[in-house]
Order: sequence, then structure tokens, then C-alpha cells
Amino acid sequence: MKMNSRGFLASLAFMSLSSLGCGDFDPDDAVTISQGVFGMTTYVDDVCASDCEREPRSMTLLIKSLPQDMDVASVTSNEDGFFEAELAQGDYRICTTFERCTDFSVGTHEVVRLDYEMSVGPGWSR
Repeated sequence: MKMNSRGFLASLAFMSLSSLGCGDFDPDDAVTISQGVFGMTTYVDDVCASDCEREPRSMTLLIKSLPQDMDVASVTSNEDGFFEAELAQGDYRICTTFERCTDFSVGTHEVVRLDYEMSVGPGWSR
């Protein structure tokens, strides 16, 4: 089958758009903040027949400043599981609503990535 350049470009565009619906979201490309924290929240069904795949999960996260342990932000990840929060330089703790937390620091002009996997597994990861 012979395909002209217009047909090739159309099929390439279709493949690119269809792959976006298959979970190819890249959080590094979605970041809009210049300093703070961002990441992904996902869910893994720990009772599956074969390889368990991560699925995006919307979650609300609470961010506290340390050492005062004062609430500074609340953020909810979107349908892709992506979240971000602009933060000042300092030390923080980020927690799920069911109190799984991790501590992190933000330096000047630093964007920190933290991902959360909801399952019996690791929870927070960098």
C-alpha cells in the first residue's frame, strides 16, 4: 500500500493523539511553577491476575511547613493524577488525607518531584 505524505502525516497525528489517551501523560511537561513541589498520584490494584498497572487517581494533599507543622497549602491532583504547589524556600511535610506523609525541602528556584502510589506498596517516592 502506497501512502502519500499527507496520509502519512494524518496517520502519525492520529497515533500521537490516540497514545495520549493511553496514560502517556508526562508530569515534567505539565509543570507551571518555578519553585515548589509537583508529582503524580496513582493507584495500583494489588489483587490482579498479571502485571498490575498504575492508574491515575485524584487525591487531596495537605502541605505543612516544618518545624512549625503549620498548614501552608492544600492541593488536589487532577484526573491525570498531576498536582503542583508553588512554595517558598524551606522545609515541608506533604500528607495524604489518610495521613501518609513524607518530608522534603525546597531550595531557591527548585522544583521537587514527589509521587504517591496508593497501594500496599511504597507510598511516597522521589
